[in-house]
Amino acid sequence: MNRGISGFGVIFLLIVLLVVGYTGYQVARVHFNYGTISEKVENTVRIGPVQNDDMIREELIKRGTEINIMLRPENILVDHSEPDSFRIYVEYEDSSSIFGVFTYSRKFVIDKIAPIQIEY
Repeated sequence: MNRGISGFGVIFLLIVLLVVGYTGYQVARVHFNYGTISEKVENTVRIGPVQNDDMIREELIKRGTEINIMLRPENILVDHSEPDSFRIYVEYEDSSSIFGVFTYSRKFVIDKIAPIQIEY
């Protein structure tokens, strides 16, 4: 008569679930950081025309540092060349080590454009 899963089977199942959960967390963290930076870039592009380019870069680098992402000034492009619009382009790489055996790395590009609205 089969009485269910054994004690060893339960421990093995828990270990497998923990490994899968940890791996999922490490991958999701990279994408969550992307969402956070993308949201910050989107908010900045809305109010960006009233700030100078260096202030925008410093603000984005500061926000990236808060969530352990190394943004460099040369990877942040603040573009005023398109008529009646303002653009911020950011590219960076983020990675997560999974048990020191596998590294999940990804290159992200954030490109946000907003119209410049002037109210009289």
